[in-house]
Amino acid sequence: MKQILFIVNAEEISPNANGGAAVLYSHLELLSALDYKVILLAVEWNSSYSFKEEDYNEVKPFITEIVHYKVDEGKRKRRLNWLYHAIFKPTEFEYFFVNKKNTTYLQDLVARKSIDIVWCEWRWSAILAMKTQLSVPKIYSHHDWEYKLSLLRGKPSLNKKFHSFQKKRVEFQMVRTFDACISGSKTESDEIKSISQKPALYLPTTYKAIETTLEPHEKTSIVHLGGMGTTANRLGLERFLDVCWNSIKSEIPTAKLKVIGSVTKAHDSLKRKLEDNRIQSLGFVEDLNTVLFPEDIHIVPWEYNTGTRTRIPVALNHEQVLVVTRESVRCYPEITEENAILCDDLDEMKEQIIHLYSNREKLHLLGTKGKQTFIDNYTVPSQLNKLGDFLKTIHS
Repeated sequence: MKQILFIVNAEEISPNANGGAAVLYSHLELLSALDYKVILLAVEWNSSYSFKEEDYNEVKPFITEIVHYKVDEGKRKRRLNWLYHAIFKPTEFEYFFVNKKNTTYLQDLVARKSIDIVWCEWRWSAILAMKTQLSVPKIYSHHDWEYKLSLLRGKPSLNKKFHSFQKKRVEFQMVRTFDACISGSKTESDEIKSISQKPALYLPTTYKAIETTLEPHEKTSIVHLGGMGTTANRLGLERFLDVCWNSIKSEIPTAKLKVIGSVTKAHDSLKRKLEDNRIQSLGFVEDLNTVLFPEDIHIVPWEYNTGTRTRIPVALNHEQVLVVTRESVRCYPEITEENAILCDDLDEMKEQIIHLYSNREKLHLLGTKGKQTFIDNYTVPSQLNKLGDFLKTIHS
């Protein structure tokens, strides 16, 4: 039985904690179903991360051991070395944790635990593994391109553009260095394959299918799902409120918007906009069955093709009707005009919601087709053989 070292940030892993945590849960469940032996390494990168054993209760059936490690955060390079590192060593220039203490720890752990494959979730663990001398295959689970996202978070200054360029250099080096990559986005897996000339697998996030029969509410709700710690959720929702919401309220006097997910990291401007008597800001909800009902309109107003929208399968699982921008779902080739309403921009999204809101027949049809799309593409059985065959090519 092959043994995998699965490296993650020291945070909770649960399908309902946040999008990134759902990806980790999905990957661990798939690896367990394929009979891999998994040792989980939870890394505290800085004071924002804190290892807590209970954060892994839900995935303990999928793993054989949990190890945690607090990195040496390192220090900024001295002024005399600054230019040299910026030009020739962008990884060390941007990421101070790339140092001998941390690489030696990872190297020793892989040897001591007789690891066959190192699987890195998210970029920091991949950066550390890339800079560590390892004799076993390395897989990078790519969540998004950081250099792209950094330029979308507010108006980019010259300094931000410089550091985004450096991050791009690092990210391209990573995908070229690793033996294989996995991405929840079809477009980004294709980009990785083109850049690296290495194997890259499109692996959408999987969830357990809801088997109980849910009933639609008498009045349709508009739903936005996802915590505001995610750039796409935070910026996308605020754009929706700016461009669409007032017109929708005017045209549909009964329309209400449910915002599900923590708003702790929302900007003050967004928090003020959520203080609307027709917006229910519900915060984090443990049991989504209590708030996600069939045939409600589920919006994804993010206007860019970045990363993967991990909550789209959740909406389909609950038979909600997707009204999304085309760019936001380019990551998912399974999302088409047969099972969702695709909009070129937010102005079109506004009009589509207004026309769809009272059309119960179309809402029912799209909700039903969406559920079948979920079963066919976003469950463990639908992805198991694909991942199993891919991994065999890496370690056979």
